[in-house]
Amino acid sequence: MARRTGLMRATAVAALLTAGTLLAASLPGPATADETLKIEVWNKQDGSQGMTLSAAEIKAGKITFEVTNSSTDMEHEFLYMKTDMAPDKLPMQEGGIKVDEGKLTGFHEFGDIEPGETKTWTAELDAGKYLLFCNEEGHFMAGMHAALTVTP
Repeated sequence: MARRTGLMRATAVAALLTAGTLLAASLPGPATADETLKIEVWNKQDGSQGMTLSAAEIKAGKITFEVTNSSTDMEHEFLYMKTDMAPDKLPMQEGGIKVDEGKLTGFHEFGDIEPGETKTWTAELDAGKYLLFCNEEGHFMAGMHAALTVTP
């Protein structure tokens, strides 16, 4: 009888372990760090323009850029690039009206954003320093750029 009780206990323990393993396997694993960075691009009556970020630092991984053009009368665009270069060191077209994209490598352009419009794009970002900017004529020089640090 003692042998039978021991066998029953071992069977019950094995059943519980199996059930626990199956339950653990069916649960979702750790969440990945998907981040959303909200960006507002704007211009004011005095001619100043800018880009406001919801955070100046974000973790590496899948990043969703949510860009809102709060201007009422100007189209803007959104570009980003990984760089240690200061904004005033970027190559400019003759006359300084735009960044010379032909002399840059590794930049990403997500296109135009109409006044009042919000667009989202998702990208995988590695750790490092990034420059976000608008390259419509005169916008970069008017202040429409921002620095972003991506941490490991």
